[in-house]
Amino acid sequence: MTADTRPARSGSCRPWRRTLFFFLCLMLILSVLLGIGILPAHATEAPPVSADVGVVLLLNLENNLTLYEKEADTNVYPSSSVKIMTGLLACRSLSDRQDEVVTVSAAMVAGVSGRSMHLADGEKLTVRDLLYAAICGGYNDAACVLACLSSGSVAAFVEDMNEEALRLGTLHTRYTNPTGLHDPAMCTTARDIAIIAREAYANDLYMKISSSRTYTVPATNVSDERLFSNRNALISDSSQNYYNGYCKGMNAGMTDEGGWCVVTVCERGGASNLCIILRGLDVASGELIPAYVQTNRLLSWANRAYAYRTVLAAGETLDTVRVGMTGVSKSKADLVPAEDLMIYLPADLDVEGQLEFNTILDGGELTAPITAGQAVGTVTVSHGGRIVGKASLTVTEDFKRSGFLDALSSFRTYLTGRAFLLTIPIFAVLLLPYLYATGSSGGRYGLRTVRRRRRIRYTKRHF
Repeated sequence: MTADTRPARSGSCRPWRRTLFFFLCLMLILSVLLGIGILPAHATEAPPVSADVGVVLLLNLENNLTLYEKEADTNVYPSSSVKIMTGLLACRSLSDRQDEVVTVSAAMVAGVSGRSMHLADGEKLTVRDLLYAAICGGYNDAACVLACLSSGSVAAFVEDMNEEALRLGTLHTRYTNPTGLHDPAMCTTARDIAIIAREAYANDLYMKISSSRTYTVPATNVSDERLFSNRNALISDSSQNYYNGYCKGMNAGMTDEGGWCVVTVCERGGASNLCIILRGLDVASGELIPAYVQTNRLLSWANRAYAYRTVLAAGETLDTVRVGMTGVSKSKADLVPAEDLMIYLPADLDVEGQLEFNTILDGGELTAPITAGQAVGTVTVSHGGRIVGKASLTVTEDFKRSGFLDALSSFRTYLTGRAFLLTIPIFAVLLLPYLYATGSSGGRYGLRTVRRRRRIRYTKRHF
């Protein structure tokens, strides 16, 4: 008997082949699932918000798009955010008086407590110094002096603050002082602060001052030179724990009752995002302040999760519609955007599948003559039932008007127009005297002629 010399098969022989086989099968299955949409190709990252902050609102200013919110309509103590309104009104009323030298009086700073630069009775300094001290440095006594300069007294200035809040539509905001020092009667919401902050963001002087890292008040008649840093550590922090080079303005501070408040605008990637954090937890000295940490985390998240997307390209045909009054029944025009339409949207949004486009023609239809490049309508872009962008639509070629149809249309317009309708009663008024004169001639000639003709016909017929 011949012995079988073939090597015996073993389950442990070349195990890498079996592992490779299973790995390739797994990759194939995943590819198929992703391809047919059973598994998401990208999962949106959740915003990083902790319980250390009670109120949050993150808003894109260009599109008024809310990126994230937490208790944004809850009434809270405004804390230092009050100085956004204070600074805005002061910049408006005192912008042309910045070089004016002011003498501080005891009445201006009476009863002021909290953060102070210790302005003294009789001290002389400029309006510019006071603006930087109140807006950049966050000093309460400087804010009260500005209030007196702007409105005559602190009480009158507070009235102006509340009137401006109502004018802007902030129905849940009530001010009792220009500093933010705690008062149980003073309240606001994050959404109200966003409205006020948007107004302040449009004021160049306010943004210049609130974005300054430091400022030096020259020596005065009672004080040496004073150098201070921006109260907002996102702007001025030299330790790099909080500093954010993309942030501009606006305000930061805290009270025991209101907690930490941080309001800033991040300008990055072509987007301007307003971040508001209220009721931030206070911490012991040396520990990181959660309001600043959360602000930076949220702004970093927004930069990853959102971006400007090209929704429509310039010259891209969006729709084709009929053009009237050309004399050619099949005249049609291509509607194209005049320029690229870019909208701030989630980075993983399916632009073609999740956006709605609505074309609105000027006058409801296209009618010749039309010139190539002429704006003829608008396209609105909606996401989730909300309009997120719009663009002007133009045509790509000329369309001449038919002379015959133009004349016919003009005649039809005249017949249905006001001018023609007004001529009807005028014509009737002129016609009645003529009929009366020619039909009766005073009531005798016309009637006698008719009767005579009747008699002549009657005579001829019987004789």
